[in-house]
Parts: sequence; structure tokens; C-alpha cells
Amino acid sequence: MVQQIAEKSEARVPREKCVVVVYESPAIREYVVRFFERLAEEGKASAAAMKWWPFRLLAQPAPGDDAAQAAATADVIVFAMNASGDLPNEIKLWMEKWLNKRGEREGALVGLLNREEPHEMASFREIYLRHIARRAGMDYLSRGAPTASKAIPDSIDSFSERAGRVTSVLANILHKHPQASPRL
Repeated sequence: MVQQIAEKSEARVPREKCVVVVYESPAIREYVVRFFERLAEEGKASAAAMKWWPFRLLAQPAPGDDAAQAAATADVIVFAMNASGDLPNEIKLWMEKWLNKRGEREGALVGLLNREEPHEMASFREIYLRHIARRAGMDYLSRGAPTASKAIPDSIDSFSERAGRVTSVLANILHKHPQASPRL
């Protein structure tokens, strides 16, 4: 009986959250460190075990496997990188590795992408991250402003934007008066 009570009380103790940060370069890592420091200062971040992995290590067998295992069990996975261009194939393969190990764990995938223009259209990298998050059953978060002028292709925002747009063809249909059919 005592053992059952001890097991139940241990089950209620929240475990420390695990955050895996994958970054493209040392300069971007510094940006992410400052980002997390600001979150902590504003009281928006809780204590978490942080694991940092540079892109260059993910293609190597031992560190890449360790990073994939960490990502597979993480509560949050942060990708910090430049927005332009395609992801290297090594990084895509690494993503598949942890994705296959993750199972049905809840979590969030965060894209911190360095953009040249703050309101530019979603990059291939961001679309790829959204796709990976969807496949993993994770929420996708980005630092994109909610007032961004352009919607991400194939997102609900993009569909809503297109649904609300009245094209010339639709305007003709809406403003065309039906003709009365001849009576016999």
C-alpha cells in the first residue's frame, strides 16, 4: 500500500521539460541564447533542460544518433537557421531519423528563422519545418508576426485569404441577374 502511494506521488511530480536546439552557425546560436534570455527575463520561460546541437554534428554517426534520440524524446525542438535556401540533405535525413523514433509524443517544433525581409513569403525551410511538425503530430511555432502581410502557402490563413477574395469571374457570377425562363 505504501509503495502504491509513493508511486502515485512520484507520478504527479512534473518532470523537467526538455528542449533540443538545432542551430546552423555560432552567430545564430548566440541569437537564440539572447532569445531565451529575454523569455526568462519576461517570465515567459520555465526551467528546462537545454541540449544544443550544431548542424555540422548531425551528419556524424555518434553525435547525430545522440541528437536524434534527444529530439525523439524532447518536449520542444527548436530549429535556428537562416530562412533562405534548401536544407542540406544531411539535416533532412537526421530529421527523418528522430521523426521515426518519436512515436505519438506531443510537443512543439519551433522555427527561429533569420529572414532578410521581416514580412517576406514563407521560405522553403519554413514550409519543410511545418511539414515535419505535422508528420510528427507536433505544434509548429514561429516568430512570424501575426500581422504578417502574406500567408504561408497551403495554410489555413492562405485558404481563408483566397476564400475572401472576390475575383472578376466571381464578381460576374454574383452580379449577373438571372433571366426568367420562358413559360410554356
